Amino acid sequence: MKQPRILVIQDISASCRISMNVAVPILSCLENWVSILPTALLSTHTGKGFEEYTFLDLSTEIPAILNHWRSLGIKFDGIVIGYLGSVEQIKLMESIITQFTTEEALIVLDPVMGDHGKLYPGYTSEHVEAMRELCQFADVLIPNVTEACLLTETSYPEKPHTKEKVEPIIRKLTNKNKKSIVLSGVSGNEKQVGAAFVTKEISIVHYTFSEVYPGHFDGVGDLFTSVVAGFLFQEHSLKRANEVAVNYISRVVKRTIEEQIDPLYGIAFEKDLMYLMKELKKETSY
Repeated sequence: MKQPRILVIQDISASCRISMNVAVPILSCLENWVSILPTALLSTHTGKGFEEYTFLDLSTEIPAILNHWRSLGIKFDGIVIGYLGSVEQIKLMESIITQFTTEEALIVLDPVMGDHGKLYPGYTSEHVEAMRELCQFADVLIPNVTEACLLTETSYPEKPHTKEKVEPIIRKLTNKNKKSIVLSGVSGNEKQVGAAFVTKEISIVHYTFSEVYPGHFDGVGDLFTSVVAGFLFQEHSLKRANEVAVNYISRVVKRTIEEQIDPLYGIAFEKDLMYLMKELKKETSY
């Protein structure tokens, strides 16, 4: 099988295990040829626990990079899109998708905008509207529950995220976009967390859950999206990709707790990369 050439578009958080810092090793260990297009350079992530972080918007550098790639005739077999720092960056994605992809390219979009029922600082309704437009150009959408609500103009459902609460949101999202959807961060009950997914071919919603661990773990969404995308680029099913991603997140969160690693800087994902590589090689019937 030809090694797929993949482009990752998101920020670099210089000192944390999130964003580009996790996407590149995960996608690479899953046998993808990875290129990067950074959207911003930050000293840390912007979540609770860090103040006075640095932020360098790389929007002015992106056109020069794209012009050079264009002169080289570079095309990608897949794109993973994560954090986009401005409305202008969101709108730029359409031209990147149309100009720099092969005919069979797979576009995976994590519409990063918020969590826990709220927009991230600096995001506005204009960002949300631009992201709704960008969704039309993706093949697979991987929002968390908050982002799915923002995209569908739905009130955020309090936990637990029962089928009665999340499936109408998923239906609204599929009706708007006709895409495969993976809804991350679904709390089945107080002891379960995982994801729900539906393919654009089959409308049945499937669920995968793992054990809930106490605490807040920044970067889990970036890890999850990277694993799902990595398996999809290797032509595994969405069901398989979703199951491995949920199980992997459970393993690395558990390891982070057991090894008493400060989760403020992200979670300890490196020691379980071998698990992903072994799962990639397993024979499955789906």
